[in-house]
Amino acid sequence: MESKTNHLRSLQDNLELFELKSLKIKTLLISSQALKKNPLRDSSKRRNPVLLPLSDPPKNGWPVVFVLSGYAGNGTKYFSDRGFDQNFVQSLDALVHTGHAPQAIYVFVDAWTSWGGSQFINSKGMGNYQDYIIDELVPAVKSEFQVKKAPSGWCVMGGSSGGYGALHLASLFPNIFSIAVAIAPDCFFEASVLPEVYKAIPIIEKTGGVPAVFESLKKGTFLKGRDSFTVLNAIAMTLCYSPAINKDGLEFPIDAKTGKIKSSVWKKWQSKDPIYFLKMREEKVKKLKAIYLDVGKRDQFHLHYGARQIKETLKKIKIYIVSKLTKTFFSPIFAYLISKLKKKNMKI
Repeated sequence: MESKTNHLRSLQDNLELFELKSLKIKTLLISSQALKKNPLRDSSKRRNPVLLPLSDPPKNGWPVVFVLSGYAGNGTKYFSDRGFDQNFVQSLDALVHTGHAPQAIYVFVDAWTSWGGSQFINSKGMGNYQDYIIDELVPAVKSEFQVKKAPSGWCVMGGSSGGYGALHLASLFPNIFSIAVAIAPDCFFEASVLPEVYKAIPIIEKTGGVPAVFESLKKGTFLKGRDSFTVLNAIAMTLCYSPAINKDGLEFPIDAKTGKIKSSVWKKWQSKDPIYFLKMREEKVKKLKAIYLDVGKRDQFHLHYGARQIKETLKKIKIYIVSKLTKTFFSPIFAYLISKLKKKNMKI
């Protein structure tokens, strides 16, 4: 006898965790050549969630927003259920539905590494994540979806490490992205990362070195430590900014015994710091339509100091900026900044 409840059944191709009103979810799978021989042997197969408007695209295509996650995050994490609160995807869908955020294609970049992040740059310590994004993911988006071709229709955004990546990619490739949105971007390494390195080195030595930390991480035992995030952050940033050919695969910017700054290594770090590279890339930065900055007034990693320096640099370059200081320690208010993109004179 046929069940009376058969009409209530529905077999889905993908797990549908929540209902969206204005957007639908796709996954853009990239078999990356740029990441094929990465030093960490992380998978070169990358899964990038994509949000597309339900309505038909305009004649000249949809605008595009690349979303970069913070350290220890990834594109897929934006889709995780938050229980009593909306996640980012649900909040974004609500903004689009009410007309407070632009109808666009939102690409959530998969740039995860075994150490928790890549900073979205090319590094001999992590892999060529910049090449993967620029040479593979961007062309794939243009090929698979009906999108705007001109950079005026492309934005890159993120918080913390994602904010760093947004500033890095936009300032280096204004021919692709014309708008950058950076929430508490990693910057001014003297105040933000260097204290982490000083705190991490004794713990790394006690553990038995970087390889021992990595083995403990793979076994799932390292994250139980109180300062585990500090250690992983220090190692990951050093692998990005000053990789080296030695047993650890990196060179910390300070001497482990004396604590003195290693000037030759520190120069490498400074060249990767937004407060410096934005000045060095002034001519390219001038080509951008706008940069949006947000940071807490008392950010836990002291990123408000660097953000203020970035603001002053951008004012001198005479690029349009929106800067917002909030009262929280860390303020990933994507909703506010995305709504700013809806301004008539800044519409993407």
